[in-house]
Amino acid sequence: MGAILPLLIAFLVGNLAAQTGVPREQCLGGKLLSVGQESITLQFNDRITIMPIAPGAEIWRHGADLASIQQLVPGDQIYLQCAKPESGGSVMATIVAVPEGDDMVTLKPHQITAIGVCVGKLIAVTAESLTVRNGEGTCKIQTNAQTTFWRGENFPDATALKLGDEVGIRYIVGYPGRVLTAESVEANVAKCEGTIVDERPGLIVVREFRPKDRCTVYFDTRTCIVDPDNDNERDFSKLKKKTIVLATGLDLGHNSMRAARIYVEK
Repeated sequence: MGAILPLLIAFLVGNLAAQTGVPREQCLGGKLLSVGQESITLQFNDRITIMPIAPGAEIWRHGADLASIQQLVPGDQIYLQCAKPESGGSVMATIVAVPEGDDMVTLKPHQITAIGVCVGKLIAVTAESLTVRNGEGTCKIQTNAQTTFWRGENFPDATALKLGDEVGIRYIVGYPGRVLTAESVEANVAKCEGTIVDERPGLIVVREFRPKDRCTVYFDTRTCIVDPDNDNERDFSKLKKKTIVLATGLDLGHNSMRAARIYVEK
């Protein structure tokens, strides 16, 4: 049974380089190698690209709008939004954005937002902030009325969280001052995917594909059963031996979890 980070995978990856009518492979960002008069040279893995900059393109770096691409710094991690002139011609960058460190960005014209995640052990919690420790140090992130909280189910505030919880926080970076504000907080998220090898009232035992362990999945009236025919129902009779399932929910430790959703594969 392994922890998962849906907040990172679903949100961040889907918002890195949106573009209008331009295939993604033609609008790849990457490490800035050099800056020309009207273009920038980028490296993405082993691929080197010279990207023309559209007239009036928005240039954003570390929370500030820049007057020129000449203010970019070699080594910057560049994110792009691109367009192609209707009359043809080369793909050109209409937005060039550089977040700080491991942050990423949402690329909405004139509303560029730096976003990121902090994953680790919860070591402090107040009504206004959370502090998390991981292998890179600590991060303190403020919360507000719009922050959502999940610990097995949705909660209106941080009171359900416990010190020592493994949490994943998706945050927005505010400027000036680099103020981190949590959009969502998820605690002790776990998944278990494999074949049901035992079934009892209120639980199933699943032999996982990777790693080859067994996990105990508890379910109750709050658990949704999702299959290709009927989502969000509670027909627990579908949880039979030899059925392949993917369960997501609250990690209870000792290879056990309380499922929020169980996806049934045909």
